[in-house]
Amino acid sequence: MSRHHPKNSTLAEFAAGTLDEGRSLVVATHLTMCGQCREFVSAMEEAGGQMLDAVEPVAMREGALALAMARIGQEAPRAPTARAKPSPLAAVWQPEQNSLLGYDLGPWRWVSPGLHYRAVMVPAGDDTRVFMLKAKPGLKIPEHRHTGTELTCVLAGAFIHEGGRYGAGDCDDADQDDGHSPVIDEGEVCICLVAMQGDIRLTGFFGRMIQPLIRI
Repeated sequence: MSRHHPKNSTLAEFAAGTLDEGRSLVVATHLTMCGQCREFVSAMEEAGGQMLDAVEPVAMREGALALAMARIGQEAPRAPTARAKPSPLAAVWQPEQNSLLGYDLGPWRWVSPGLHYRAVMVPAGDDTRVFMLKAKPGLKIPEHRHTGTELTCVLAGAFIHEGGRYGAGDCDDADQDDGHSPVIDEGEVCICLVAMQGDIRLTGFFGRMIQPLIRI
């Protein structure tokens, strides 16, 4: 059972379809493992539908039908929850619904001792980068902040920081006001899916020393 969830405002944006694709992918991944948030999103969607029903209809603009007909047959935008293409992730993480199916994944790359990442090929938008992180048990990640948002869903293993313990299915919804120094829990490699806007800023003497080596 998930104990940590995206902020209500993030879930509301997801339900409204206004969240960028990168963060929508992380939220969709969390939803496959969290019934509580699925119920919340469903309620938000229902409320939105009721609001639309209450809106007075307006006439379509001239030529709207012809424009719609011209677009029939064009490739539809990818939704963050409907995937058909097998993913290399399947060998590592196999929930009943894998929200990453259909996205190409880059190779695992070294970041620092015990820490690797791989890119998730999501169309660029709002400066959001999507990637997976894999960290060995016991690894201490230097204290850091972000210049933007960081939305993280744990796929396997767990990490611990000032906000508590985050295990499989948990989601950490942080922004530039949050600073943390995660430690990977013992016993299992921790794998996370991350959508990040902005950059990482390591704090403390050691963090500033290794900042030039961090490339995510």
